[in-house]
Amino acid sequence: MKHTHPILHILPSFSLVALTVALLAGCASTPAIDTTKPVDPREVMRRVEQRGTGILALRGQGKISVESPEFSGGGSIGIRLLRPDSLQLEINGPFGVTVARGLVTDRNFQFYDGMNNTIADGSTTAENLRRVLRFPITFDVILSVLTGTLGFDAAPRDADPTGRFDGDRYLLAWETEGETLEYAVDIRTLAITRFTRKDVAGLILEEILFRDFRPHSGIEVPHIVSISRPADGESLTIVYDRITVNDLPVTFDFSYPKSARRISL
Repeated sequence: MKHTHPILHILPSFSLVALTVALLAGCASTPAIDTTKPVDPREVMRRVEQRGTGILALRGQGKISVESPEFSGGGSIGIRLLRPDSLQLEINGPFGVTVARGLVTDRNFQFYDGMNNTIADGSTTAENLRRVLRFPITFDVILSVLTGTLGFDAAPRDADPTGRFDGDRYLLAWETEGETLEYAVDIRTLAITRFTRKDVAGLILEEILFRDFRPHSGIEVPHIVSISRPADGESLTIVYDRITVNDLPVTFDFSYPKSARRISL
């Protein structure tokens, strides 16, 4: 027998109206970068972030692989998310065995560990997300990575970036606190295809890659996303087999065996 919890967050009618307006705005065509004119880096940032608002909901099925000093493995993953604050994950191993199942909002976290038959709940933190993905990551970043809509939250807002063309990409870079941050933007789709964070010696501390973009609901969405932190020996890759974008409403449910032992985080 299983316990089943409905969605943790139910949108009132005025929020549905706001979602619809945002969806229509996000689906409007965002012009490509004009390479024949001088480009304002801040304008590129604005248009990249405008594109990012076009994905409100996503369902995905695929494969996940994780490497870290504490864990190495992979399996199949199912994702349902509704931005900005709801995410459901299910990770299965060989023969369909449930490895992990999680329901996360921007505040609350529930996690079923299938290997240990435990159900944990607590606040949404990077450490709690590590319990599902076996990888340290914040809630906002995982939403943006899963949807291919990474923004510029890591960049200092009080400093202007340098900008330059590099083939079919426009590179935005910041020098900050002994590190270099660089974003590569596809000049046609305005999607960020790569983010790197390097130390003063030029060694990569963190890299986020988005590849294999395909159109969904008028938006180019990556089917391969990955995060790596070479110095820490950590990497996470998700390869989508199927994606559905902006198919509203999104419903969430969370179930676990009655025999599961409860843990408070």
